[in-house]
Amino acid sequence: MYTVGVIGLGNIAAMYGKPREHTPYCHVGGVRKSGKVRLVAVADRLELAREVFRERWGEAFPGLAYYDGSASLLAAGPPDIVAVCVRGPQHYKTMLEVIAAGPKAIFLEKPPSCSLAEMDEMMAVARAKGIPVTVSYSRHWAPHILRLQQLVREGLIGEVRTVVGYTGGSFLSFASHVTDLICQFAGYCPTSVYARGRVEGEAPEGYEPEPLLDSMLIEFANGVHGMQVGNDGEHGGFYCDVLGSAGMVRAGMYIPPAAFDKDKRPLELEMPPPAGVFTVGYDQIADHLDGGPLPHCTDADFITVNEIGFAGIESVLTGRPVRVPNRNRARRIYANG
Repeated sequence: MYTVGVIGLGNIAAMYGKPREHTPYCHVGGVRKSGKVRLVAVADRLELAREVFRERWGEAFPGLAYYDGSASLLAAGPPDIVAVCVRGPQHYKTMLEVIAAGPKAIFLEKPPSCSLAEMDEMMAVARAKGIPVTVSYSRHWAPHILRLQQLVREGLIGEVRTVVGYTGGSFLSFASHVTDLICQFAGYCPTSVYARGRVEGEAPEGYEPEPLLDSMLIEFANGVHGMQVGNDGEHGGFYCDVLGSAGMVRAGMYIPPAAFDKDKRPLELEMPPPAGVFTVGYDQIADHLDGGPLPHCTDADFITVNEIGFAGIESVLTGRPVRVPNRNRARRIYANG
């Protein structure tokens, strides 16, 4: 069983779930439900955050080591898997510390970086050490979505032609979940992005504000067209319609899976039992460390999603389509998700 340490004890690390929930939506809840990993250490620079965590999760993790920051956790000897759950602007510094410590794998919260240059450097040093980096586009791992992805690849609806996803918000910190969902069915091979959006608010010195997505068109090298709508669709948000030559699939974390033939007749689907998305993610990481394939949302795949997000931002700010990969690697966005 692989050990896990979590750096940063905010909502997605621990507070969006509770020990008694069947599928807690947070890192530590996912670890607790897994039979392949175990939590051994947590860190947060704020004593209050550690106290709140201990009050909620302490009984569920007896013997857990608590640290006042990433440096002290890593100095004690890095766990096999380190989850980096600090805020976005802190990712770059924390990731370089974690990579230098040499864990077997890293589970990084989104948005992965505040600039493409930061991402490039992080991944260069991670590759040099042979450390895979998985990014938490968490809704990707819903078991029924993974099953639909498999069925589509096996030809359930023929050749995929268009994928339309629904959810806007900030490009990197929120809408990126659906950008990844589009790639999950269209492929991770974008060639160009044309987006519209708007900039609201200000950012700290050295950063630009993170724009909000209104709409985005993504062209893929395999001929698939992706469209991301910057608000909820008929069935809410965080879902997509996958349109193929022989039918369509509707996939999303918060809606029942659905598929139809070309005459719009429902197709019968056999789905796996429900499981927490973080449990599935950690299980995939553990399976990879045992010699299996790379986890989803890892290395080249998450890089692609981040490239699309920054290309969308560049398109909004310039008013022009942007080729992927984006040439502007230096733009720093205050992606604070």
